[in-house]
Amino acid sequence: MTFPHTLEASKFPVGCGRRKHRCHRVVCRNRIAAFLYFIPLTNMATRSFIARKITVGYEGCYCHWDGYLEGVGQTLVEYYLDEDKIAYLLSFGDISSLGTDVGSKHDFMDRSEDATTFYGRDRGETGTNIQTKQFPTIERLLQYAEYSGCEFVYLFERNGWRYASRGAQYFGLSDGSGFSEFQWMKSAATAA
Repeated sequence: MTFPHTLEASKFPVGCGRRKHRCHRVVCRNRIAAFLYFIPLTNMATRSFIARKITVGYEGCYCHWDGYLEGVGQTLVEYYLDEDKIAYLLSFGDISSLGTDVGSKHDFMDRSEDATTFYGRDRGETGTNIQTKQFPTIERLLQYAEYSGCEFVYLFERNGWRYASRGAQYFGLSDGSGFSEFQWMKSAATAA
């Protein structure tokens, strides 16, 4: 396995210090070699999990791109405040990128900026791992999000969105850190 920008760990033990890079330690499966790998921030995904409270617990799905507060978070509080629209969004399963509208089936390579892209509906992927997940408790939901390498969890309940966050998780792997307490999010309308 070859990585671009691979450097000896002893030369840069803390990080490269380059403005648009984050330093990552990659350990091979056989644990023989360790590398520092630099990925431009613009090429990284910020994974999140979008969920809602239902009568028997929680249901939700994974979202791959732009999971930070200014991305998925802002889109949810501005465009997804109706419970029926949220249920419809989650019914398609895991999301590649969240748009301002659920939209209709479209080609993955030819899509509008506003449309949500789903792994199953739009990318043609199959299997139970991309379907909407249900959890009996919030602890189980957070455990799943942590295992999935998510950095943010968004939860709709009582007519509003709350979020929990944790530090950056690299390569979709969890570093074992837990999520913060949930905090209420404000939409642009309620913040004014």
